[in-house]
This record gives sequence, structure tokens and C-alpha cells, in this order.
Amino acid sequence: MARPEQEPLPPAVNRLHQRVEKWRQSKKGQFSITPSELWEAAVPLGAKFGVCRIARTVGLDYGGLRKRVAEVLSSPSPARSITFVEVPTTGMVRAEKSVPEFRPDPTPEPGLVIDISRPDGARMRISLKPGIDMDTVGIVAAFAGRGH
Repeated sequence: MARPEQEPLPPAVNRLHQRVEKWRQSKKGQFSITPSELWEAAVPLGAKFGVCRIARTVGLDYGGLRKRVAEVLSSPSPARSITFVEVPTTGMVRAEKSVPEFRPDPTPEPGLVIDISRPDGARMRISLKPGIDMDTVGIVAAFAGRGH
């Protein structure tokens, strides 16, 4: 059975391989700790193209790269956090505060629907009917893990 085509590796992988080889030739002694800048360059490549493939191509330790990629992927990234949510109010009419009735049917009614998901897989849907006043920004901030 033929293996599926792999995405071609970018030139950065070849440059990293050359840096690793240059470091290997310049190190003194048989045992030496791999410099952190080589690991830092390899981790995003390993996360995108596969740890085994990158470790083999550039000549780094598979176990070391696998551990570092796993640490990066498991830690929350500041780039993934919610920093701003715009809620369009077009078509929404301000009304007296009222308690929305309970609906067991999860299909949204006409109005604004906000779907939010977090990196840990948690999901939330907010359905706003016209005329309902709600602190949507506070709810989103609480869901994202920050108080409003």
C-alpha cells in the first residue's frame, strides 16, 4: 500500500539541519548539551510537520524534541486567549429587564447567536433575542477564564 504524500518541508528545516551540523563539528568532547536556540527552532517545526520527521531530518534527539513539543502544545498560548469581543447590536431593541423563559430546545431563535470555544474543548453558545439586556462581554470573559 502506498503512503500518502507528505507536505514538503520548508527551507527553514534545511537551515536548521546546517546549524545542527555546524554545532556538532564545533563542539568539544563526545558529550555536549544541545543549545537551547536549536531546540527553540525545532519545536515549531516538529509541531507542524511531525516530531519524528523533523528530528530525523535535522539530526536532533527524537525524545528530547517530543518532550519539548508536548510541553508547548499543552501550555496555553497567549495568542489563543480572547482579548476583544465585539457584539453587534444592530436590530437589538432595549427593553425592560426580564427573565427569559426556559427552552429545552437548543435551536436558536432569531436574534444574535455567539458560539465560543476554548483550546481545552469547552464550548458555549449564547442566543440573544431582541430586547433582552445581558452582560455578554462579562459572560464571555468568565467563560474564557478571566473575571470581567
